Parts: sequence; structure tokens; C-alpha cells
Amino acid sequence: MPIKQGPAARLDDATPWNGLYEQAAEKQNDLVSEVRTAVEYGMHDPVDSVEMACTAAETAGATVQALSSPWSLYTPQDAATVASALFVQLRYSADALAELQRAVGRVVERGEAELVAPAGAGQPTNLSDALESLRALSDTIHGLVARHASTTVRALHAAPGSAPVPADAHQTVAAVAALLGERREGTVTLNTGHEDGDYDPHDDDGFGCGCDVTILVDGEEYNFHRGDSEWSLTRASEGLETSSGGTVYDSWETMSTTLKTAHPQQLAGDILKVLAADQSARQGSVGSLRAVTTNRN
Repeated sequence: MPIKQGPAARLDDATPWNGLYEQAAEKQNDLVSEVRTAVEYGMHDPVDSVEMACTAAETAGATVQALSSPWSLYTPQDAATVASALFVQLRYSADALAELQRAVGRVVERGEAELVAPAGAGQPTNLSDALESLRALSDTIHGLVARHASTTVRALHAAPGSAPVPADAHQTVAAVAALLGERREGTVTLNTGHEDGDYDPHDDDGFGCGCDVTILVDGEEYNFHRGDSEWSLTRASEGLETSSGGTVYDSWETMSTTLKTAHPQQLAGDILKVLAADQSARQGSVGSLRAVTTNRN
């Protein structure tokens, strides 16, 4: 059955709300590492300012896209980490707005631009008004973070989670088999490729633990397994026999996630969609054949 997650340990009082962000950022992350390398190298020129501002804009847009996925978050603790990072992003964005105002002021002081006085009552706002508004917005954002960041992050992190969260590839396969078994009793088999305790997740080379799942539907046998760091579903009817007596496949269905600890419900949902599409196609083919037969008579 799916692995149930108990209540998460609370962030202790000594750990600030941005601690989750800092812990996650320290993990293997090529994107974060690239930005940090640029910061360590030094950023002092207009090219650096433009590149970093554009990178921040692209990252913010990508975050929106990532969170829009139905499976963007598995647990409240995932949400807590993302919230921690987003509040840090808000705080830095507020600082950037204030720095923009100061940077423009330095351009004006050097005589490289003119800045008109703030508009009077009844006059259209101008650049001076806009820059002052950015400073005020910066203060507003800092106040928002100060009021809500800790409460939001800590509440999410402490929320009890009940989602099936596997710890390794074997638990993922087993949980998917259990979920499919609930939907298709008697047609789902978990095929074990090792004894209990023999699988070491640290030795996983992208092919999981060696276990797989067979699903029998309308005379077709499907096989769900992990290989080449992907979750795949093959159809026995599409297998090609080799001269050595084995079977190879040149086509298969790739699941929507590659995580070895993927949410079992996500994988089970992907499999059921494939099964439903195949069943619909088979029924359509039978209907077409019957129509042809009727016309001939």
C-alpha cells in the first residue's frame, strides 16, 4: 500500500523561515550554482546588471510555469520550501527596486541624465514620481514579508501530510502496483527482482530495483518499469524477439515524470490514461470492422 507520511517535524525556534530555502539551495542545483559563480566572480558593470535582471525575470516566469503543473508539489513540506524561496525572492526584489532608485540617482549625479522635479498637484506623474513609488513599494514588500513569511512557511512545514511519498524506486513501483490493483483487481502483478532489503537506492544506476509491474487488459499485457532514468510502459504485442530468445522494444510509453521517487498517483494516472486510450482504440477498430461487414451484406 502507499507509504503514508506522518506529521512533519516543526521548524525549531532557532531556525529562521528562510532556512528551508537555504537548505534546498545548497543541494545539487546547476542553475543556482551558475548564478552563485557569477556573484563570486564579481558584478560591477551595466552588462552584469542587465544580465542578472533578465535572469531574475526569466526565473520568476519559469517558477510560475513550474507551479502550474498539477503535480508541482507533492506535500505541504514541498510548499513550505517553495514559499520560503518565494519570500526570499520578494525580499530581494524589494531591495532591487530600492537599488534601482539609488542607481538612477547616481547616473543623474554624474550628469549623464536629467531628472525633473516631482510633479505638482494636478500634474501628470513623471520619472521622479515613479522612482519614489518604487522606493515606497520596496518598503511595502519588506513589511509584507516581515508580517507573513514566517507564519506561512512554518504553518505549511508543520501541516500533516498524507500523500504517498516513496523513499526509493522500489517503494515507488510497489505503491503504483497497489494503486493499480485497487482499480484493476486480479489483473495487476508486482514482479519482484530482489529479496527484501537487498536493494540499495544509493547503487541505483537509473534502472531502479529490478522490480516491475504487469497489467493484463483485454488480452494485452503491459509492463511498467524503470529504465534509463525514466518510467516506461511497454506492450507485449509490440515486443520483438531476438535470435537469443529475448525480447526487445523499439517503442514504449514514457511517463510524465522521471523522478525515481515520483508520486505513485501521478504514475498510476499516466498508466490508466494509456490503458483507456488503447481500450478506446480497440473498441473503435471493432466498430469499424462491424460497419464494413454490415455494408457487405
